[in-house]
Amino acid sequence: MLSKQISGIVLVVLFFMATEGQGQSFSVRGKVLYNPTMNDCFSEVPCLEDVTLTKEDDWIPPKAAVNIVVKSTGRVTKTDRMGNYSIEVPSSHDTLLFLYIGQNRVEVPVKGKEVVDVKLTPTPIPVIERLIGLIMPAINAGEFPDIDNLAETAKVNRTTARDILWLILGNTRMKQHYPGEFIPDYRFSASD
Repeated sequence: MLSKQISGIVLVVLFFMATEGQGQSFSVRGKVLYNPTMNDCFSEVPCLEDVTLTKEDDWIPPKAAVNIVVKSTGRVTKTDRMGNYSIEVPSSHDTLLFLYIGQNRVEVPVKGKEVVDVKLTPTPIPVIERLIGLIMPAINAGEFPDIDNLAETAKVNRTTARDILWLILGNTRMKQHYPGEFIPDYRFSASD
């Protein structure tokens, strides 16, 4: 009898250990910076330039709001004018996406951390030029490219292709022709 009780207790303890942090939401905060003077990186996405070689003073808050998305839920927040943010995540095992115009999209696993600071690197100019070269002829012909085909043809990830397409079309046409896509809002809140 005693061994059954001990086995039951062990199972309960193992269950709680396995699910610890998975169902408990908590707040993650941090700061997002970028380097506007960094030389353009000529490698593929992501930019592989060694960004640690720049001086710490070169990193500043972005000029527009950075969108931070909880990957599992699609919950979104934005940075303030100083690059600070705070967002509720449903699990310590979740991932945050950092989206900013002209910069590589960054995915950061939370891993139970309450502070997640990020430095963004630029999307390489050749990647942008390649995408524009594919997008503009289609737009000029009155067509709107399929984002998946665009990414495959340009040999970039889908999110980069979508973001450059969004840059060219703007919010109104992007929402009209790609209604299921997440459209980042780079405006700061009125209270910032």
